[in-house]
Amino acid sequence: MRILDNKDRVGGLLILAFAVAYLRYALVLPLDPTDPNASFTSRTLPVGLAVASIVFALVQLAMSFRGGSGGSIREAVRGYRWRPMLLLLVLMLGYSLMFQTLGFLVSSFTFLLLGFFIMGERRIILSVVVAGGLVTLLWALLTQAFGLFLDPGDLMRAIVGSAG
Repeated sequence: MRILDNKDRVGGLLILAFAVAYLRYALVLPLDPTDPNASFTSRTLPVGLAVASIVFALVQLAMSFRGGSGGSIREAVRGYRWRPMLLLLVLMLGYSLMFQTLGFLVSSFTFLLLGFFIMGERRIILSVVVAGGLVTLLWALLTQAFGLFLDPGDLMRAIVGSAG
């Protein structure tokens, strides 16, 4: 029996490895020193997500050993559309690099528009409305409801700073 020739086991191991790394970084997130007794901190959600992912990955691994063959990896990836996946990975990297310069609103809007295009959506008006509405809703929820600061970006600071 080959352990790494089963797609369910490989998937479970990859999720487990990612979740353990995510948990490691979640545990070193800085806490607010002004509120040491807070029940909900900057670590709460990331740690919960990491622990849940670890549990689900372990369940996936256990089920892959009990349930017999989940199919080989070669069979699972045959016929995959690799180009969109690789383009989305490059887009995610670009999003992380342009976030500081363009800020949350512009970089998220651009990320969604390009992501829609990569995934095959060609209705531009629909894409603009959905991306704009989603980004605006998230911005309003995070900043107005939760009071979080979202960086407007260097470009917006330069435009607003030069206008004033």
